[in-house]
Amino acid sequence: MPKGLGPRIFVAVLLLITLAYCYGLGWIAWGFLRAGGVIGYGLALGIALLLGLTVWVTWREVLFGLGTARLAREYTPPADGGAHGANGTDGGEGADGADGADGTTGGKGADGAVPAPADPRAEFEAARAAVEDGGQDDWQAWYRLGLAYDALRDRRHARMATRRALEARGR
Repeated sequence: MPKGLGPRIFVAVLLLITLAYCYGLGWIAWGFLRAGGVIGYGLALGIALLLGLTVWVTWREVLFGLGTARLAREYTPPADGGAHGANGTDGGEGADGADGADGTTGGKGADGAVPAPADPRAEFEAARAAVEDGGQDDWQAWYRLGLAYDALRDRRHARMATRRALEARGR
């Protein structure tokens, strides 16, 4: 199986499950709508809102995964020896994971993955300094910070930093 195909198949299966869920919700909402009455219409409206929320969240997460995968392909680690792990700033969509290198070279491995940092705390401090020095529009600095947060297992801040990188990259 080609590299990176496994996560794509997994996402496709999850999307199919979500599609089946949406079909089921739509069917239930249609049944309540056909039943009529204030309660039936109210339940149909509530289910329709839940259906809309499901579609919106799924769409947003898929776009986030695609954007993060694009950033991972375009990202070049700094030459100062600050290597980063690329395994999860996006919650699993699009990133291939670290290759297990010792993190001292600062470059990508033979498989294109960015090695995990030898000292995640030191990498976090370097990435934070890069964001402070590089300004708000440096997408690579924000992406580096997201990778550093991920190496520290702080997924919430990793996603926030990666979202900032996507916003800066889009400008």
